This record gives sequence, structure tokens and C-alpha cells, in this order.
Amino acid sequence: MFEFVTQHQFWTAVVIYWIFSAGVSSMPDPGSTGNSGYLWLFRFLHTVAGNVTTAFGSKIPGLKTVVVVLVIPILLVPTACAAAHYTVHPGALSTTDSAAYDTLLIAQAAIDQARMDYDAGTLPSRTRPALDALIRSYNITRAAWLTYRGALATNAPSDTYFSQLTKNVSDLSNAIRALKEGK
Repeated sequence: MFEFVTQHQFWTAVVIYWIFSAGVSSMPDPGSTGNSGYLWLFRFLHTVAGNVTTAFGSKIPGLKTVVVVLVIPILLVPTACAAAHYTVHPGALSTTDSAAYDTLLIAQAAIDQARMDYDAGTLPSRTRPALDALIRSYNITRAAWLTYRGALATNAPSDTYFSQLTKNVSDLSNAIRALKEGK
């Protein structure tokens, strides 16, 4: 349950806010001769809840239409839960380890595809330097990744390895992009 809440923080907050707002909306209206403390609490909670229709009633014409028009786009915007929360590979030593592995897999697939295109004669010759740069960057990044994993596995200080891996993964991503743009 806790993992679900942490992965869906926005929607959890929306549900909690909705429950709070419903509770505030169900409060009985203060009487004209009622307690001034309850009147203040009633108005304060309605202000905090943002329950404009309860606070103003029918004093604002067309308010319900405006609220519906403003709320529908918000409800239709996808939260992209899968993209917002990265799933670490089984056997990965850290999130960085898993993300670097993913980048290496993407680079390997791009290299394999470019080699097949080159062998088939469909890869333009102007992209050969970009492919060579990608292969060099892949080899450097893979070596840095293995070194970083080794440091993590032996509980050695990994800060310098992390910095180098981060730089190499960034360079590898740029090399992949350069190859794709060159095609």
C-alpha cells in the first residue's frame, strides 16, 4: 500500500483533498443565532477546501459551468505513472546501475541496427563516423559501468566512479542521438 501511495502521490493527494472537501461540504450551515466560533470555523474550512460553490451558493451565475469547463482538462491530463516512476531491473545494485544498463541496451540495439543497415547498404556513408563514435562511446561507457558496479558490489567509495559514469552515459546518449539524426 505504501509503495502504491508513493508511486501515485498526485492522485493520493487529490483523493485526500476530495475527502476533506466532502467532509467540509457536509457540515451543517451555521444558524443566524449560532455560535460565532462555529461560524468562523465553517467559513475558514470552506475557504481552505476551496469549495467555491458551497461558500458562494448561487451568488455567482454560471459558476458550475465554469468549474466543469476548468476541471475536465485537468482530469483528462494523463499522469504518466509509468514514466514518472522508474522500475529498477532485478539484480541491479542501484537505480543508477539500472538506468546505465538501460542506456547500454539502447546503444547496443542502435549499434546492431546500424551495422545491419551498413551491411545491407542502406546506411548512408556520411553516418559511418557517427557509428564509429557511438561504438567508441559504448565501449567507454560499458567499462565505466562495470567499474561502478564493482565499486558498489565491494562497498568501495563510488563517488568518482559515479561522476565518470554519469558523464559517459551523457556522452553515449549524445552519440545515439547523433547517429539517429545522421540517418
